[in-house]
Amino acid sequence: MKQNKTSEAQRRAADSWDARNAENRRYRVAKSSTKRFIIKMATTEDLTQVKSWIAEREAADGPQA
Repeated sequence: MKQNKTSEAQRRAADSWDARNAENRRYRVAKSSTKRFIIKMATTEDLTQVKSWIAEREAADGPQA
């Protein structure tokens, strides 16, 4: 049987929180996946494309205060 570092109660609490905060969890997972891709896998061409997407997004959002 596999031993876990986290107690059963803590795992249940985390699962419960994730269920109540599904949108927050999706955001965190997407952000983490994006960072992992950029840091570990992206080619120079990928990075150029990502930079252009960022520029488009910043232009669409307008000036930030």
